[in-house]
Amino acid sequence: MTFDPLVFAQKNRREYGESYDAMTWLSGQAAVDAAHRRDRLLDAIFSGGGNNGEWGFANTKPFTGELSPGCRLCGQGLWSCLFVNNLCNAGCFYCPSSQKDKSVPGTGSLEFADPHDYVDYLNAFDIRGVSFSGGEPTLTFDRVKRFLRILRQRQTRPFYIWMYTNGILITREMLKLLADEGLDEIRFDIGADRYSLDRVRMAVGIIPKVTVEIPAIPEDLGRLKQVVYELADMGVDFLNLHQLRCTPFNKEKFIRRNYTFLHGPGVTVLETELTALEVMKYTLDEGIPLPVNYCSFIYRHQFQGAGARRRNARMVRKGYEDVTETGYIRSMALKGTAKAMARMNDRLVSAGCDPGLWHVAEKGERLLFNSRLWDHMDFDGTELCLSYFNTALRPALSYHYPFKEVELNQGKKVVIERRAEQRELPVPPDMVRAFFDRFVRGPGMYGNPEQVIAPGPMAEAAAYETFRPGLMDYF
Repeated sequence: MTFDPLVFAQKNRREYGESYDAMTWLSGQAAVDAAHRRDRLLDAIFSGGGNNGEWGFANTKPFTGELSPGCRLCGQGLWSCLFVNNLCNAGCFYCPSSQKDKSVPGTGSLEFADPHDYVDYLNAFDIRGVSFSGGEPTLTFDRVKRFLRILRQRQTRPFYIWMYTNGILITREMLKLLADEGLDEIRFDIGADRYSLDRVRMAVGIIPKVTVEIPAIPEDLGRLKQVVYELADMGVDFLNLHQLRCTPFNKEKFIRRNYTFLHGPGVTVLETELTALEVMKYTLDEGIPLPVNYCSFIYRHQFQGAGARRRNARMVRKGYEDVTETGYIRSMALKGTAKAMARMNDRLVSAGCDPGLWHVAEKGERLLFNSRLWDHMDFDGTELCLSYFNTALRPALSYHYPFKEVELNQGKKVVIERRAEQRELPVPPDMVRAFFDRFVRGPGMYGNPEQVIAPGPMAEAAAYETFRPGLMDYF
C-alpha cells in the first residue's frame, strides 16, 4: 500500500468533485502546528508513569486500560460484522451512508438470508467474533434474535458476539432476551440520542460487557468530559472513540461545521482525532477508571482489510506460497539456469522436504518455494524474485480472475478470486538477507513500528508485507 500525499490528494479531488474546493484541507504551517499539538497529547498519554496509555496494532490504536475482546478479535482479523439491515431511526449527521433499506442480512458482498448459511461461513473461514450492526439492529429485532439463537445453538467453538445500537428502542425486556440468548457485549452510540445514558445504565448488570462507542465529535468535548465520569460510575466497561470519516454522503454537513479535512486512504477530520486524544488524556489526568480506545481510520483501513485478505488467502494459496501478515499471497521464486534449479531440486529431495512446498517451473529455470524452505536455498548465482497477489470474496464469479469455489453447505457456496498486485519484484543480492530478516523471519506480528525502510525494493515489498505504523501524517 502506497502512502503518497499527492496520490491521496488526487484521489480525493476526483471523489469529492466540486465540493473539494469548498472543503478546508489541512496543509502548510497549520499541519505543522497540528502535528505538534498531537505529539504533545501523545507524550502526555504515554509518559504518565505507571498510569498511562498503550499502543496496539502497529501503533495505530492508542488505548488506556484494556481493549474489549471484540476489538482484539477485530484487529486479529477474526471478526465478521453482520449488517442485519440498512435502516436507521436516528439521522446522525456523521452517518457515512443512507440508511433507508431493510435489505437482506449480509457482510461485505455476501448476503445471508438464512442464519445457518452464515454459521457455515463463519466456520469455513475460522471466524471467532461476530457483531450485529445496521442501520439500527433493533428495527429488525426478530432477525437479531434468530441469528443469535442459531449462532449459539450451532457453535462448535465459542463465538464472542456483540451488537451495536443507538439505544433508542432498547427496553429491559430486549436486554434480558439478548442476555439469555448469549450476547456477550452491547455497544451504544449515545451520540445518536443526545448523550442519553438511560439505556446504557439499564444494560449494566444485564449484558456481560457494556460499551459506549461513538465518534469523537469536536463540538462535544466538554460534554464528553462529563460523560466519562458518569460512565465509570455506572460500571461501563469500555469507551471506544472513532475518528469521523467524511464521505460523499455526509460531506455537506461536515463542511457546514467548518471541520478541517485530512488527506489519506479515506478523508477524515482533524479535530476529531485531537478530541479523542484529549478525552483519553483527561481520563488519565483525572484518574477516571474507564478504558478508552481511539479507533483511528488508519487502523480500520489497514487491519480490517488485512483480516479479510488473510482469511481468503489461506483458502487459495498454493503450498509453495506464503501469506503475509497484511494478508497478501507472497510467491517467492529463485531464477537461474535449469542446471542450477535441478541441483536445488535434488537438494530439497535429499533433505526430505515436503514436496508440496516447492515447484519447478518455466523449463526448469524457476523454482518457487515456501519460506519454510529458506534455510535450504542457495542464493549464490541466482536471482530472488517476489510476486504478490490479492484476493476478493464474492457471491459469484466475475470471470475476470482465477478463482476457487468454497462450498459452505449443499445449498450455498462463495467464490474467492485472486489477482496479481505485484509481479516479479527482484531483490538485489545484497538485500536478500535483509529481506529474510525483516519480513520472513521478522520481528513478529505487526512488525517493528520504529523501523524505517529506505526507498527501493524493500520499501516496495513492505507495502505488501507489513503494516504502516502509527497514526496518519498530517500534510
